[in-house]
Amino acid sequence: MELRHLRSFVYVADTKSFSTAATRCCVTQSAVSQHIRALEDELGCKLLIRTSHGIMLTESGEALLPRAKEILKQTEDCKEQINALNNCMTGELRIGVGSFIAPYVRMAALIFMERYPNVRINADFTKAYILNQSLRAHMLDLAFTMNMAYRHEGIESRPCIPFNVYAIMRDTHPLASLSKVSYEDILKHPIIMPDIGERAIETFQQYIQRDLYKLNIKCIISDPDEALASVEETKYVTFMPKLYLRNHPTLVARPIVGIEQQLMSNAHCMQDVPKKRAAQLFLDIIRNEVVPYISVAEEAQGKFTPPP
Repeated sequence: MELRHLRSFVYVADTKSFSTAATRCCVTQSAVSQHIRALEDELGCKLLIRTSHGIMLTESGEALLPRAKEILKQTEDCKEQINALNNCMTGELRIGVGSFIAPYVRMAALIFMERYPNVRINADFTKAYILNQSLRAHMLDLAFTMNMAYRHEGIESRPCIPFNVYAIMRDTHPLASLSKVSYEDILKHPIIMPDIGERAIETFQQYIQRDLYKLNIKCIISDPDEALASVEETKYVTFMPKLYLRNHPTLVARPIVGIEQQLMSNAHCMQDVPKKRAAQLFLDIIRNEVVPYISVAEEAQGKFTPPP
């Protein structure tokens, strides 16, 4: 039984997609199919069934899945411990990134790749609830979101990246003439809402003590650059850190009354597995290098470039 066959099976079972599994395994879709067939031939049973509604696990597949995950986890743990003993940084670091803090993680990744060229980073920029699922399925080593994990999820959450959220609009927008905008100001204008998830919205509502669902939300867009592109072409308002404006010169950022203070994004990892050395080094880069650099650059110029 080969590890690559088990890895392909686990990714297909978790994502219900051969193409997504192929991307995450860095192989072709046909190779993933071959791996599944080889595993089924070796075990003498069917593991997956393709239906008109998607992919389903057979009874044998359901029985194999937790055991396959445990085998892969133990293999990764073994590699990490041996590499740590030999002070050798190799392997893969799997990270997931939610809303608002992508520029911080992107800069940390550039520094990390330069410093540790033998470690491959696999980065997934997506919604927080998807990252939570991937983390609990042990498909990620680190996840960065605004969420705090629930106690029963077995996830360790630690504050990591402080950031500010602003109201973003065109420089010709009526709100652009204000030094700060209030909840009442925002109520008067149509909104493009970043897709930040229920937990993050609850966090914002606690800060400003207002009902965000009363805003005139015209659409919800998960991609920050697409949201900003839409704001550039309309009289709409959106919300995000001003770091995202570096490629949008016609947009301006205004502080929001009630959330002038910094918010906090958290770093999450599973409690039931040892933290990879690469993961800890990545966190150290964010906390000790990226966050201080961006904070100074944002205050000085309102923009940033990668540090030397």
